Amino acid sequence: MTSTFTGGPGFIAFVVTFALAVAVIVLFRSLSTHLRKVRTHPPVDDATPAAASGVGEDDDGTRNEVADEPGDR
Repeated sequence: MTSTFTGGPGFIAFVVTFALAVAVIVLFRSLSTHLRKVRTHPPVDDATPAAASGVGEDDDGTRNEVADEPGDR
């Protein structure tokens, strides 16, 4: 039995696959750069000792308050 298959996906398929691989590498490098810039802990403001000591926070450590309400000032 003789085979009549004479080729594969071709050069265009190789170029498309190579371009996708390069794009994924560039995107992963960009993502890792941006993730390094993200702060994991907010800066502590020395002017408000209540915020630094945890006074006024909920049990889970978050502050559930609405800023800039009419009666705040």
